[in-house]
Amino acid sequence: MTNFCNDLQRQWQETIDPQNLVVGKVIGHGSEGVVYKGSYKGHTVAVKVLDDNGKKKISEDSNVTKMIGATMSMITSGSRHKIKNPKPENNFCVVSEYLKGGSLRSYLLKLKHQDKKLPYKTVIRFAIDIAKGLSYLHSQKVIHRDVKPGNMLIDKKQTIKLADFGESEIEPPELLITCGERGTHGYMAPELVSKHPHGRKCDVYSFGICLWEIYCCDTAYTYDLGILTPDIYKYTRPSIPRHCPRSLAKLMEQCWDTDPTKRPEMEEVVVISEEIEKSQELQSEMETSRGLVQVIQA
Repeated sequence: MTNFCNDLQRQWQETIDPQNLVVGKVIGHGSEGVVYKGSYKGHTVAVKVLDDNGKKKISEDSNVTKMIGATMSMITSGSRHKIKNPKPENNFCVVSEYLKGGSLRSYLLKLKHQDKKLPYKTVIRFAIDIAKGLSYLHSQKVIHRDVKPGNMLIDKKQTIKLADFGESEIEPPELLITCGERGTHGYMAPELVSKHPHGRKCDVYSFGICLWEIYCCDTAYTYDLGILTPDIYKYTRPSIPRHCPRSLAKLMEQCWDTDPTKRPEMEEVVVISEEIEKSQELQSEMETSRGLVQVIQA
């Protein structure tokens, strides 16, 4: 699969030959289409066949076509796996790397039901994966607009990759997107709920909520925030556990700040997350050294 992904990365502008694409069983439903397991030139892939709404969206929105043909991708830390656009006679579909690990949401819910938590180092590693993916998207002037664990997939190495770009948009130069609500309540930034102009910082807000859920292995809210008025929604946040490390809690709070201009850029979040990871490694080394000293003294 590595060679296949590298090949996609080098040749992402080329259209996949539908003659080499084999579509198999249904494995899920995403926004604007059904997802199938398939194969392309001997490699296992995921094939999303767009429904009428998806086709209509693409035909009416040049930005969507531009993203699928140019910058839309399954994003992973350190590399990008471009979504391809095969064009069979009657279907429009996108093809990406197949990840059998399932969604991050399913993984977190499984841990919750087992009354388990993720190791702290895994929490930070997941945060870095997601932050790098969003940072790359933003560098390509793409806003995801539906960042949530349900739209993140886990590969066999437990690397997190972003998925489902049905709500994505090309970011205009002056950040004046003023469409209606896009995304999922609870993860949706207040400016989206209130239908105010918004830009890439709405993804940063969503990342903050996701970070809370990854740390807590739980859903941030037990009710639908769609019932709240924009003014109440604006100040609604999950409660950070007392035992949460201050550096991580601070990052959550920075990301879900009510004021978009006070939220960090995703590239800054990458740096902060990596610094937290390094501090944890240093602390672990110090504790190990301290233990050795105690043994020697004994």
